Amino acid sequence: MKVTLLTFKNFLTNSFRLLISLGLLCALIPAHAVETELLGSIRLHAQKHVLAHLEDSNLKNVTATAGSLDPRLQLKKCSIPLETFTTTSINNSPRTTVGVKCNGLNPWTLYVPVTVSAMVEVVFSKRALTRGSLLVEEDLELRQLPLNKLPMNYLSDSSQLVNFELTRSINAGVAVTLNTVRAREIIRQGQEVIIIAQASGLQVRMAGKALKKGNFGDLIPVQNLNSGRTIEATVMSDSTVSVNL
Repeated sequence: MKVTLLTFKNFLTNSFRLLISLGLLCALIPAHAVETELLGSIRLHAQKHVLAHLEDSNLKNVTATAGSLDPRLQLKKCSIPLETFTTTSINNSPRTTVGVKCNGLNPWTLYVPVTVSAMVEVVFSKRALTRGSLLVEEDLELRQLPLNKLPMNYLSDSSQLVNFELTRSINAGVAVTLNTVRAREIIRQGQEVIIIAQASGLQVRMAGKALKKGNFGDLIPVQNLNSGRTIEATVMSDSTVSVNL
C-alpha cells in the first residue's frame, strides 16, 4: 500500500478525533459510582420502628405503612446500620413521623410519615342507662373500631367498670368513656363502720367513724369510737375498713 502525505494527514486527523471522543466519554463516566441508600429500605426501617414501639395490647390486626418518598432523593449509602427514632408517643395514634438517620461517614437524617392501621376493642352500652346507674358487665359489650375512629377517653375493659356509676344518661349503642363514669363512693364521710384490726394472726373488730369518703381499696382516716384515736384504714366494703397493727 502506497502511503502518501495526504493519507498520513488523514490518519493523524482521525486518530486525534478518536482520542478526543474517548476523552469526552471518560469525562462523562465518574471515577466511581456513588452508592445510594434504597428508599424502600428507609421506608421499611420506619415501619419496623413503629411496630416495635406499639405497647397497647388492645390493638388488633396492626399494620404500619410508610408514606412515599421523592424518587429523586439520593442519600449516600450509610457505612453503618441505620438508626430510627420518634419524638412523640406512637400508641393509639393513626399517624406518626419516624426519623431515619445515618451516623456514618456521610451523616444524614430523613423524616418519614407513617400511617398505622389497627382495630381496637371499645366498651359500649347494650341498653339505655340513666345517670347514677351502677354499671354491671351485663349492661356492656365490646365492639371493635378502627384506630382512626376511636372516641376520646375510650375504655377497653368492661370488668374495670364494676362499681362505677354513670355521670350522665346514655343511649343504647353508645361508647362508655372516662368522662361518663366515676367510682361510686361506698363509704360516706361520717358513716359508722366496723374496723377490722389484724396483728400476728389475731383479728379484732371495733366500732369506728369514717372521717372521709372512700371507694373500695382507698386509704381513709377513721376514728376509733372507743379510744377516740384516728387511724388510717383501707376500705374493704360498704361497711368495713381494715388496718394492720
